[in-house]
Amino acid sequence: MRAHTRTKLKGLSVLAAAIAVALCVCTLFGMFGVCSANAQVGDGTQTETDGAETEATPRGLFTSLSLAINGGDGMIWATVKNDFTLLPSTVVVIVELYCSDTYYESHEDMELVSINSTEDLNMGKTITAEASTGGVQKYWQGRMRYKVDKKGWQSETTGTMKYSAEGEYLGLL
Repeated sequence: MRAHTRTKLKGLSVLAAAIAVALCVCTLFGMFGVCSANAQVGDGTQTETDGAETEATPRGLFTSLSLAINGGDGMIWATVKNDFTLLPSTVVVIVELYCSDTYYESHEDMELVSINSTEDLNMGKTITAEASTGGVQKYWQGRMRYKVDKKGWQSETTGTMKYSAEGEYLGLL
């Protein structure tokens, strides 16, 4: 009787594991919409299709980007790195570098001196915007704007920092 009970419990455990795996697969492909497709119609408009010959567009589940500002050798640069992306996705990134002779808290009051962008920043890759100090001590701020797949645009800034004419960090203000 004990051997029969163990066999029955083992069978139930295998069944429960199979159900859990099936639910995970259904959740990934169904709920999160891992793939969508677009096809181009003869007049140039695009429509959604279910056809097997369409090109699939992957969608990421989670993306982590980091923004940093650094300097040296008379240069200042802002860098965005795609630290991690869960599932394939398209990460559009714009990195901007602002400066001012006087302190401002917002980049909106500063001068945009450099901008760089990419249509897809892959995991582990970086994008940089850089500018010369012009031999003058200034206040600097980096900003990134980004969009993951079809989600809305988001932005982050480094805060205003003071750098010497040589590009040496003098403090966070």
